[in-house]
Amino acid sequence: MRVRGRYTVAEMSTLPLFDWEPAELPDLMPDRVPEAAPVRQWNRIAAPEGPPELWVIDATALLVRAYHGMHPRWSRSGAPVGALHGLAQLLMQVVRRNAARQVAVVYDAGRSTFRNRIDPRYKAHRGEPPEDLAAQLEPALRLGQALGFAAYSVPDYEADDLAATLARVAREAGTATRLVSVDKDLCQLVRDAGPAVRLEDPKTGELYDEASVRQRMGVLPASVVDLMALTGDTSDNIPGVRGVGRQAAVALLETFGDLEGIFADLGRIEAMTLRGAKGLARKLEAGRDEAFLARKLVRLCDEVPVAAVAVEAVGSGRAAVPGAAGDLLARTRWAGPGAGAEELFAELGIQGTLRGFFALHGALA
Repeated sequence: MRVRGRYTVAEMSTLPLFDWEPAELPDLMPDRVPEAAPVRQWNRIAAPEGPPELWVIDATALLVRAYHGMHPRWSRSGAPVGALHGLAQLLMQVVRRNAARQVAVVYDAGRSTFRNRIDPRYKAHRGEPPEDLAAQLEPALRLGQALGFAAYSVPDYEADDLAATLARVAREAGTATRLVSVDKDLCQLVRDAGPAVRLEDPKTGELYDEASVRQRMGVLPASVVDLMALTGDTSDNIPGVRGVGRQAAVALLETFGDLEGIFADLGRIEAMTLRGAKGLARKLEAGRDEAFLARKLVRLCDEVPVAAVAVEAVGSGRAAVPGAAGDLLARTRWAGPGAGAEELFAELGIQGTLRGFFALHGALA
């Protein structure tokens, strides 16, 4: 049974990432999320110390969380807008907390991606999103654009691939990146060596560096892809090697380094001081093809061919990653709400939230 509308903005960011159906949720008292103050002016927010950073926010994940956390809400025309309201609030929370000035907002472009051509089983177990959520997916992109963020959505790719591409472009431009998400797939992108790439918890602001990723996943970021190739990922319907769990996979990677090292020396595995070591080599041999297939599915694409995507294809927003590394900071600097924002937010019935964004942009200027 779906539980809806029982979370504050802060509590929404604690919810797990759902496929489309939520897990059992804690029974919290309803709490209306207040809109941003329409009159009060915020004091100027100083820029963080150090060189500028690029903030990459997974808006699709935030939208789904907002859908499950907000009271159902409809526009004047009868369209569902509750998740859009929550998304706007969560975006404001992230930007204000971090004084973020360079912001890219990334979106999934649909259920089918290049990974489905590699393996038709990929995410095949997921049902269609609820109708009232599906109706808010495209407007969510328009919302990001109307607010003046660099909004990215490219057919055939997932939001995580766009995050990976932006992080690569940022590194080439000498710019550090913060990835705002709790998705474990993004752990593979974390880097300590400058320009650093960090993963930030959208609720607490906690940063994951390489040591934090190792504590969470059991391996350093460079081994996350091979770890998930061995264990699989049930949330994405990636089988991995049957019978190989997290503990065994970590031990194998610590000993052999990567998939190639493991499968090149299966004979050594029986001598390992690991529970079930005698049968592990047989499981690996039987699952060799699945492991290398899973690696292709798990590894994020950081070469999204966005240069050929027309900006006008998604309206007035910016939907193409800068063609040259030097353009990144200029293209992703938050411009503040645009000319079409007032009409969109009036339709959504959350003009107070828009005034909050105007005030926030002024405080960051």
